[in-house]
Amino acid sequence: MLLIIEALLLISAALEQGHRAAAEGLIYPFNMALNSVDDQYDGCTEEMAHLVMTEYLEKELNNSVAFKTAWEEAENNTSVTKEDLTENHLIAIYVYTDKEVYREFNNAVRREKDKYKNMTYPWYSLHFLLTEAIQLLKKTQQGCKSTYRGTDVEFDTDVLNAEVRFGSFTSSSLNRTVAEGFGDVFCFEIYTCEGAEVANYSKFPDEDEVLIPPYETFKVAAVRKRTDQKDLWCQTVFTLESSGKTSDLNCRLFNSGNHVTGFSVLLILTLLCKMFTC
Repeated sequence: MLLIIEALLLISAALEQGHRAAAEGLIYPFNMALNSVDDQYDGCTEEMAHLVMTEYLEKELNNSVAFKTAWEEAENNTSVTKEDLTENHLIAIYVYTDKEVYREFNNAVRREKDKYKNMTYPWYSLHFLLTEAIQLLKKTQQGCKSTYRGTDVEFDTDVLNAEVRFGSFTSSSLNRTVAEGFGDVFCFEIYTCEGAEVANYSKFPDEDEVLIPPYETFKVAAVRKRTDQKDLWCQTVFTLESSGKTSDLNCRLFNSGNHVTGFSVLLILTLLCKMFTC
């Protein structure tokens, strides 16, 4: 279900951005997704967590009926975990799989870099909680993973040896059969070193999902076509190998000075309180 939604989302994005037409539809670009909201919060996790809990989460829930409804549903469907995830992390993963929230949210992740920088982004809380959840899960899930992703969306194939990103939170599966069920036009064999298994917390646990963050980069190691390889599992298959991370917006809210002063004052007050046993 979630992979189908992603395919529809990509088609919608291509239509809105006016990419070149092809005989069978539109060709979606596959590049570094330069407009992506790719903050990985490296060096500012504590500060961002504070902002989410004291400012962003409540405001963003109140500003979106779909987000609030999905959040409340998730609160009733999450269970205790042995891993280092908080209740809010579990809820965020569950909310991500809600079709209404997912569509709007990942559109914003893929395109709204400027809004993020200008403090008008509507998804600071969900973006942070999902990112941190993936990072925490990675600490207990050793090594990289081979995953699969099937779509019915047509991509530019002139990308061999290029460095690319999905530019959004991207669902893939450990099970190729699952991936095949969601599309066989343009597909991906992915070697991800930043993605994390989230099946235990997903609304769709049977999909064996590995969630890839928007900041992971890949080298396109191969582009194979069924016209050249008759037994290929998809019409076109991209082989992607993890090549690192690119986070243009890393800690942007704090590096820009928007929230540094307020958080610094809070930190000083907290330290003084501890010193004098408040």
